[in-house]
Amino acid sequence: MFGLHILLAAGLAAFSGGLSPLGVLVAFVLVYLLLKMSVRLTGLRGYLLRLELGLRFAGWFVVEVCRASLDVARLVLARRVEVSPAVVPVALARADDRVATLIAALVTLTPGTLALAYRSESRTLYVHALDAGSAAEVEEGVRRIEARLLAWLDAGDGLWEAK
Repeated sequence: MFGLHILLAAGLAAFSGGLSPLGVLVAFVLVYLLLKMSVRLTGLRGYLLRLELGLRFAGWFVVEVCRASLDVARLVLARRVEVSPAVVPVALARADDRVATLIAALVTLTPGTLALAYRSESRTLYVHALDAGSAAEVEEGVRRIEARLLAWLDAGDGLWEAK
């Protein structure tokens, strides 16, 4: 459905003579609003919910990456570097290799952390943190990513729900 949504937005932008990234974005929002108003007719409530949660997750994750980038920059630019690197095992809530892979990728995209390994039999993700104040802080960060990701993935049609 997302591909069709983008195709409709690009078509609307081209039809109106505004085929540019901004034009497609505006058309995407217009198509979203049209779908939102006609949700009873189209039955696309699950898609719209997933789209909204996905956009919220993307915005939240961009802010988290910016915060982590500033933390790493502060460590790098400090006169005295006092870091406490650590490898922290984090037990994931869901035993699904696809979800674990996504969480590992998101953890690795966050500056200062790196997903090292995942053991599916124990649902444990091993995370290296550049400056781990405590293992609980690192674990809490991974749990926030996991909770928001699962809220997004489980919305709508339930394709990602636990098997």
